[in-house]
Amino acid sequence: MEPQEEYINRKNSILLSRNNPVALVVGAAGFLGSNLVDGLLNKGIQVVGIDNLTSGRKENLEKAVENKNFHFYIESAEKAGLELSRLDYMFIVSSGTWDLKKVLQLFKQYGCRCLFVSSIDLYQKETGLDLAWLRDSEAKIAKFARDFNLNARILRLGPVYGPRMHFRGSDPIIRLIHEAIKDNLQQEVSLEFSSRALFVSDAVDLMIKTIFAGSTAQKIFDGVLPSPIKVSEIKQVLLDPLWYESRDFIPSELPPWPTPNLEKTVKVLNWHPNAGFISGLRQAVSYFKDNEVMIPDIEVGEGKIKGTFFPSEMKVDLTDEKKKDLEGLKRGKEVKKEEKKEKIKFFNFSINTSKIYLYLILTLITYALIWPMVSLATGVLAFRYQLNAALDSLEKGEFEKSLANLDQANGGVLQAKSIIESFEPIQKLGIFKSEFQLGDNLLNLATLSVASARSSVVGVEALFQSLKSVTGEINESPSSFFEIAQIELAKADTDLSKAEALIKDENFNKNLPRILKSRVSNINEKLTTYSRLMRKARVLSNLLPNVVALNGSKNYLILMQNNMELRPTGGFIGSFAKVSFEGGKLKKLVVNDIYAIDGQLNIRVEPPKEIKEDLGQTNWFLRDSNFEPDFPTSARQAEWFYTKETGERVEGVVALDISAMEELLSQIGPLDLPDYKEKITAENLFEKAVSYAELSFFPGSQAKKSFLTALTNQLFNKLFFLPGQNWPKIVSSIGKSLEQKHLSIYLDDPKLFTYLSSLNWTGILPRQPTSKNLDLVGDFLAPVEANFGANKANYYLDRSYNLETIIGKEGEINQILKITYTNRSPSSAFPAGNYKNRLRLYLPFESKVKRALFGEIDVTNNVASFVDYGRTGYSVLLEIAPKESKTFILDYQIPQKLFFKEGKAKYRLDLIKQAGTLKDPFVWKISYPISFKLASSQAPSYKLGPQEQTISTDLSQDRSFVVEFKK
Repeated sequence: MEPQEEYINRKNSILLSRNNPVALVVGAAGFLGSNLVDGLLNKGIQVVGIDNLTSGRKENLEKAVENKNFHFYIESAEKAGLELSRLDYMFIVSSGTWDLKKVLQLFKQYGCRCLFVSSIDLYQKETGLDLAWLRDSEAKIAKFARDFNLNARILRLGPVYGPRMHFRGSDPIIRLIHEAIKDNLQQEVSLEFSSRALFVSDAVDLMIKTIFAGSTAQKIFDGVLPSPIKVSEIKQVLLDPLWYESRDFIPSELPPWPTPNLEKTVKVLNWHPNAGFISGLRQAVSYFKDNEVMIPDIEVGEGKIKGTFFPSEMKVDLTDEKKKDLEGLKRGKEVKKEEKKEKIKFFNFSINTSKIYLYLILTLITYALIWPMVSLATGVLAFRYQLNAALDSLEKGEFEKSLANLDQANGGVLQAKSIIESFEPIQKLGIFKSEFQLGDNLLNLATLSVASARSSVVGVEALFQSLKSVTGEINESPSSFFEIAQIELAKADTDLSKAEALIKDENFNKNLPRILKSRVSNINEKLTTYSRLMRKARVLSNLLPNVVALNGSKNYLILMQNNMELRPTGGFIGSFAKVSFEGGKLKKLVVNDIYAIDGQLNIRVEPPKEIKEDLGQTNWFLRDSNFEPDFPTSARQAEWFYTKETGERVEGVVALDISAMEELLSQIGPLDLPDYKEKITAENLFEKAVSYAELSFFPGSQAKKSFLTALTNQLFNKLFFLPGQNWPKIVSSIGKSLEQKHLSIYLDDPKLFTYLSSLNWTGILPRQPTSKNLDLVGDFLAPVEANFGANKANYYLDRSYNLETIIGKEGEINQILKITYTNRSPSSAFPAGNYKNRLRLYLPFESKVKRALFGEIDVTNNVASFVDYGRTGYSVLLEIAPKESKTFILDYQIPQKLFFKEGKAKYRLDLIKQAGTLKDPFVWKISYPISFKLASSQAPSYKLGPQEQTISTDLSQDRSFVVEFKK
């Protein structure tokens, strides 16, 4: 029906009730605006709509005009001069590039709440007039609200579909709905894998919640479907929505696509899409079909063909005969055969020429169809080499070269796309479905691989540029680099999630030819590497802006631990540094000896019992503060001592040992120590550290620790203040040290600390789970040593572990742990000497010791039990003399038993490496009754024997093994 003229106001003054709130909707006649108007009216809110109808349609407001609370003003936003008795809410939902000056004046005049609806595409930094206007408008509104202390927020919406949709945008769901309305859906082909478009009612609900909810001012929110939906499933539903709806069809669960503010949106607004996607699709199609609403033709963009993203000018050359055959196939008719000719006799062979033509035709058709598929597979997977090369270049910090490799990889993908495009007519005939589907999947995988790799490279490069900015190598603020890194790494995460979902898809793997499986597996390995790198970099991109104090100042304490004198978190604390950041820049870094401030402690602190008895210390100082194996606990203790000794506060603690320094030296090169006339390299670091400790030590000497202090000072000076550092290699070496627990980080800020914990960089001692899992027996072993001999005996010490797990008939689990120590100290003279080791073993809660031996001596009575961190622990003092080898044996039983459910039981062993130790060999043998069988094992390097399994590994990092038994 024609809209009524009464609802159209041509006067600036509008009569409104003072009893109900009033909302102004700019862009009210558009797809989103008109649905928003309906939603507001349903809530009893008076609505004033503005639209100049350049892109909006009056027909969209047919329902609204019947409501007395709706008033429509036909005018552009830049000419809007409204006189209202009140205005509570303002929604700017404009798809045009309007001048918003008048609207902002209304915003200021009435002091209302304002919501600007923008686009999720702004995160991708795409170009275009509309996006440029949206970005500029966001900035103007934010500045205007800030300058005049007004209440504004921004909602970045993704694609939206539903009744009245305008069919603008590139999301595949828009084209699929368009073709469903045109009854051309069967011919529609899309290489897009999934969509996260919202149904319009969910988008309207989000817009209203965003402006109504408290504490949303001056914030950006995101509106997309949290869990994407496969395009193939959308197409199937559109073919018969009633059938799928009647069977309560549930779409496949895909990994979520993160956007920077989506998690915040869901949490703060308590928003979840409620419209079922089948119902939404049905409503969208029904609106246009039932009301016979004309829909526009979707224009094909330059370089694209309908439903795909291929270059439109690339075609395959077909012979006239092939064209004739294909035309016949399209018409569903047989191609006419040549008239039969007389047989030709030659050497007694009879040849039928019609058969020759038939064979030739079949050969040509086969060639035309099969060969492109072979070329497709070859073209898509040929990029594997360039993908590998790009990763190698990235690890070397050669970003331009890495991007060039990816450009070449993308060239192979585009070549494969052109082949698929050429045979779209054949694909529409419905033949070779599985082959074409395989080609689509491989193309999608290749495209996602290149896109994710490119975003990873750009994001990581920006992150390294930010480090150069922080250290002062470049003068720019690091904030812009952090922003680029966050955006690009978020895009990489999205594309990698899609690629991982595709690789794990059962149908994709089922249809994959055996010859391609190994190559796809290789691609998967590279994507896993990119994913691991990207996710760590993404955490850093969110973490570093806070750590380096973009808005303010922060101080941190760095502890240098000597792991030649092993302590629970890595080693004896001989030196420290205080590092200061301000405004995102490194302002100050001072290295000093630990004794320089320990002497300033003016109170007596009672030390732990072991330090008092084993080390003979009656006072406790910062140098011995790392007695707890849980690094966050020791770090907080170190902060306390530092504040008491200096009067200064810090916001976090970093601890690194000599092994971490060695790893850094291998990347940044040798260090010159003028005071010692030495050049220190990664190869001679330990040797020189021991040498200067030996030559310089005597009671009361300050030279004992000055070598490592001087070394640390030169290391930090070269690392942070000399330009031209290879930050990718430096970060790689830091990552290795974090993984192997030669470097640990603690931050006071709980949110930032959670980021670190997600990467296992904090040296946390895992707690005992509070709830018991009957389906899995969780075993745990964490050996912790402290060298209380006041020497560097750990430099000369070899250590190996042997654990024998014996499972009884009733599922009980007994353990025999053997730790063999060999002290290769040449004598008792410093820095060598006796290894005086306070050993603590953390086991599952309520574990019971049966017997303990040290060498040939029973030391069961010397073993003291304790409970800490939710674990049962046992402590004993062991001494190994120079040139002596001894084995400590602990026989114990854990409380849990194997529990068989449906004939299967699982056992998991977690081994926790102590910080500061190297690659101690570890051999694990597990034996079980004859009534049990080994169903599976996730343990590498194992040997099977009669009723036993032996695993050989090392404790260069934490280890976990899972073994499954069956009866």
